[in-house]
Amino acid sequence: MVYTKEFREEAVELIRRGRFSITEAAAHLGINRWTLREWVRIDPMARKRMHQQTKKSPKEAASEQVEVVNESPKEELARLRRENAQLRREKASLEMDKAILKKAAAFFAKESE
Repeated sequence: MVYTKEFREEAVELIRRGRFSITEAAAHLGINRWTLREWVRIDPMARKRMHQQTKKSPKEAASEQVEVVNESPKEELARLRRENAQLRREKASLEMDKAILKKAAAFFAKESE
């Protein structure tokens, strides 16, 4: 099967943004994981992102969960603003992923006709 350049770039973007593993993205897009792996291999930004992703130990993950004790109203406001900004970035990223997957679904629906 021949894939458009745009489709390949959007598929690699899923990996580059770190939202999906190659296996997960390939399953969502309905393509062979080895095909997607090759696209990632030749894309330097996606390859770099994959090498940066490491699993955190349970101790590291627990240390990231900040327990708030005796916060002043100013500190709480600052923390909530940071969390809000982070959530907005995550939402934007998920919306982008959703748009890519919609395009992929439309592509495959068109191909199956």
